[in-house]
Amino acid sequence: MVQSIANFFTWVLDLLYSIVPNYGADIIFLTVLLKAILTPLTYHQLRQSFLMTRLQPELQEIMKKYKGDQNRIAQEQQKLYKEHGVNPLLGCFLPLLQIPIFFGLYRALGFNTKFAGVPFLWVPDISKADPTWATTILMVTITYLQFRATSQPTADPNMKRQQDFMMYMFVLMIAFIARSFPFGVALYWFTFSAFSILESFVIKKMVHQEIEARNNAKAANSGK
Repeated sequence: MVQSIANFFTWVLDLLYSIVPNYGADIIFLTVLLKAILTPLTYHQLRQSFLMTRLQPELQEIMKKYKGDQNRIAQEQQKLYKEHGVNPLLGCFLPLLQIPIFFGLYRALGFNTKFAGVPFLWVPDISKADPTWATTILMVTITYLQFRATSQPTADPNMKRQQDFMMYMFVLMIAFIARSFPFGVALYWFTFSAFSILESFVIKKMVHQEIEARNNAKAANSGK
């Protein structure tokens, strides 16, 4: 499966190269295309995440109100999810989909001799790791910023500690493995993450407006 995805990405890069004869730039174009294709899934994933955070006070109120009655709690939670169009399982789909994409691109760029010796920016070979620390620093920075942009604020100190722990562990993992990434893969990671940060701000604002509109409509109906 990974090899098939790698072959497909190689074909797309060759197609882009026939239009823009620069494989480094073509990797950026490929990333933008992938991001555009995945945008509907990204929207739904982030919407679920942002909504779940905004619904936490109501979920906690349900647990207090029906304490000890797990069946009633589950029913009321499902009712609340349905009212706001939330499906917690959708949040897991996009990260799972990105795994074969990443490894397919890694195989295409790291194991295909056609990309060997191709320079881009300050790197002499996009099929190999950046000989400087610049790419590692950029990847760690963009990963940290993306984590901050997509993680949800919480008033629970235990939850906040867990979020911070996961963030720092993931950033440290990226710092450890980034030195071995082919530069082309790192370029994909950086571009994808940069667009994801921008996307998260836009979607967060849309979800906020959606909730405010629903709350205003509910208040108007209750006042009649």
